[in-house]
Amino acid sequence: MSENFKILRDFMEQEEATTRRPWVEMWIQAILRSAGGGFQGLPELDEFLERRGKKMVCILDGLEDLCMDAQLARTDTWKYAVRAICQDVINELDNLDYGNIGILVFARRDMLSEAIDTNYEQFRNIYLKYELNWSQTEALRLVLWLAARAYPMLSEGIDITNATKEVLAEKLTRLWGLKLGRENSKEAFSDRWIMAALSDFSGQLQARDIVRFLKYATNDYAGMNMVYPDRLIMPLEIRNAILPCSEDKLEEIKSEMKNIYEILQKFMDMDSEKKTLPMTLDKIELTGEQISRLEGQGFLKISDKKYYLPEIIRLALGFRYEKGARPKVLSLLVK
Repeated sequence: MSENFKILRDFMEQEEATTRRPWVEMWIQAILRSAGGGFQGLPELDEFLERRGKKMVCILDGLEDLCMDAQLARTDTWKYAVRAICQDVINELDNLDYGNIGILVFARRDMLSEAIDTNYEQFRNIYLKYELNWSQTEALRLVLWLAARAYPMLSEGIDITNATKEVLAEKLTRLWGLKLGRENSKEAFSDRWIMAALSDFSGQLQARDIVRFLKYATNDYAGMNMVYPDRLIMPLEIRNAILPCSEDKLEEIKSEMKNIYEILQKFMDMDSEKKTLPMTLDKIELTGEQISRLEGQGFLKISDKKYYLPEIIRLALGFRYEKGARPKVLSLLVK
């Protein structure tokens, strides 16, 4: 744990952290500590770098870890911390004479939208081009890149880093088949089903979910029943891999997004006979704010006045489908 993180975490618990200006000073001091040399302020550090022909970029990661306890305690302290670093400190850096100090802040969109409750869309539009989005095309690219390390023939004749989604999907048919069954069957297309099962309702999925899927789908490769000779991974292994992926996902939410996990805990505590999808509003013991939080994260979606959970958390939460609901929820995921 870094010195800066310890100091900022301790400050989060103090009374003076409940206003914005002290947080600006705390962040500035963190930058100065990172530079070393006992600088008295950002202008002095900026001038020092100018004399030496150097520039400095500070990278801030782990903001959600710093703010997690304050979020759970439902205090506004963490909001002042976020506003200070993402707005005030950046303005301070912009106003330096030489502009030798930069900063790169990694923050989740839901945190920013809740903390910056005035003109958030304007704030987001300023930095929209820097927003990190993991699309299904990048996910397929990662799958092919990883699989080709073990089976080089998969990527023969293409440049993985520049290939289109269609080319990637075609190459991956050798890995998991065109469909989750014979090519002329009515089963779902493999690439679409897998991407949908690993995505949330915002269409986002994480690289770690893809890596985990490949791990679990090939865990018993030596003993796999090779029903279809046209592929390397069989439909049964593909379907069975989603449950452990879902369980790992829920564990991550528990450790990284405790405020969201608290809401999902209500689903976990439901009677098992009530755990069916879709759900109607009378079955959901959540406040409007909690529903909005889950929807914002892509963990809940309403369609035709009924609520659905994405596959990536449904299985770990223990929900099953009513008859005919599975095709519906997968169509919501694919969109």
